[in-house]
Amino acid sequence: MNRFEIQPLERFAGSNTAIRRPKEIAYFSYDDAHNFHLDDRSLRYYHPPRLGADLSKGFDTFQQLDDTADDHLDSLLKTIIALEKESGVKCEADVLSWRGLLTKVSEHACDDE
Repeated sequence: MNRFEIQPLERFAGSNTAIRRPKEIAYFSYDDAHNFHLDDRSLRYYHPPRLGADLSKGFDTFQQLDDTADDHLDSLLKTIIALEKESGVKCEADVLSWRGLLTKVSEHACDDE
C-alpha cells in the first residue's frame, strides 16, 4: 500500500497555491483532421441519449484518431503563448489544464493497479 506521510508539517511551510473555482482563460480546438485551431469550432454540447438508443449507430463510419502522439500539452502551450501575445500580459496562473486532464488525474489516484 502506498503512503503519503504528512509529518513533519514544517516541510509544507512556504508559499501555497490558493485553491479557487476553475476559470476558463482561453480555448483551442482540433478539427476532423486533428489540426490545431485557436477557436471554439469543435465545442459541442452533450445531449444524453434517449432510453433504448441504438448504441451501434455510427459505428460503421467511426474514424479512429491516431493518438500515438499526445498533442494536448503542445496545444495548451501554443494557446497560452497566443493569449499572452494578444493581451500583452503574462498569464498568471498556478495550475493550467485542459478539460478532462484533471478528471484523468483524479481517476488515476483511485485506480487499484
